Amino acid sequence: MAASSSSSSSQQLAGDGELILAACHGRPVTAYDALSGHVVADFPAPVNTSRHGLAVVAAPGAAAPFVAASHVCPVTGAGSVLLLHWWSRAPARSLPVPEPVAPLVAAPRGGSHSHLLAGGLSGRVHAIALPSGDVARSFRAHGGSAPVSCLELSDDGSLLVSGGYDGEVAVFVLLSVLDVDADADDASVSADLSLYRVPAHAAPVTCVACGRGGCDAVVATASMDGTCKVWTLKDGSHLRTLTLPCTAFSLTLDHLAARLFAGGSDGRVHVASLSPAAITSSSWHASGNTNAALVGVGMANGSKNLVTCTEDGEVSVWDIPSGLLLAASFRISGAVTDVMVIKKSAAAAAAAAAAAGDMVRPRDGGVGFTGVRDGEAWRRAGEVARMEQTLRESEVEKARSVELIEMAVGGYRRCLRLMLREVTATVAGGGHRPNDVSSSDGHVSD
Repeated sequence: MAASSSSSSSQQLAGDGELILAACHGRPVTAYDALSGHVVADFPAPVNTSRHGLAVVAAPGAAAPFVAASHVCPVTGAGSVLLLHWWSRAPARSLPVPEPVAPLVAAPRGGSHSHLLAGGLSGRVHAIALPSGDVARSFRAHGGSAPVSCLELSDDGSLLVSGGYDGEVAVFVLLSVLDVDADADDASVSADLSLYRVPAHAAPVTCVACGRGGCDAVVATASMDGTCKVWTLKDGSHLRTLTLPCTAFSLTLDHLAARLFAGGSDGRVHVASLSPAAITSSSWHASGNTNAALVGVGMANGSKNLVTCTEDGEVSVWDIPSGLLLAASFRISGAVTDVMVIKKSAAAAAAAAAAAGDMVRPRDGGVGFTGVRDGEAWRRAGEVARMEQTLRESEVEKARSVELIEMAVGGYRRCLRLMLREVTATVAGGGHRPNDVSSSDGHVSD
């Protein structure tokens, strides 16, 4: 796709607007405005998360949804899930999990509880109950200790799709796997709770995307074997196989589930029709002057625009109908591991100071929520946060400078002691003191 002057970009991306939620290895999770690239929210806690390790979850009793991030401690290797609050600069909570986890997905809130589903290295999925933070249930998603690589929910929240390193795709009825009473039976702990399983690929599954339509929707999967496959969600019937010249690390479907957009490891967006009769496909380079892999693609503005993000942090917004670069690219600092396109609601844009509401899940623009503030209030909050960060950094530098000065003074003192010791030894041995004044007879006075 060719670049344009983007003179009408503000009008084309006006709508409700989108945010880009990005996680970089060892850096804080940050939210950017998709059009301008301005930082609208940041969470200072460093996070070590992997692909598909971000989710937005509405906890019962909370005024606004949380950003959840899977985290692995770089020192101990222990796994946890961090809940980050939009209005606080500290992690709201750190939820312990039985093992390191990578992919996360938030289940729709029901009654007084909501759940966060986390895929573990052992091939099990752990359902974390909120607001308690306890692991309500763990169930096997993939056999042979194959790690869970990606998780996705259908648009109505009824079915859970899991992709694993064994190349298998498993589909679960969400109500069944969240049935806590079933764990009372020891046999159910190791039982296969899947609705069905498909040996989809010959290599690990890298990503999953579900279309609209509930159980009648289509689901697309990608793998390290270089293929993307399209299935029916209700029974796993195979519809189409797309062969790519690379590995796709991210997938998204348009509003009508008519086209598939795959972000490749070659830095290109690969587009294909989902119709079994169509054989045409296309691609375009989306990683600027590099060939950095695309770690995230997402729909925006009612599937009129496509947001892409490379692993080296270059973000671009494309106009799908015209095939032009809609907004000038901006760069995220750090090695990007996961990206989400977050849809802002019109209500939040119109009333920035209003109380936040429940999370919504508009599939055409990614996961969304109504609690995002916009405009000048966000910019001022960001400026204050950056000033606080600068002040803390200056205090740290001041402490280091004082420490260096104290070390230098200590060194000077040791040097003076050595010089005094040398002078004392010279005098005691009958030598000449350097400051002695010669007497009138030519001899050095004692």
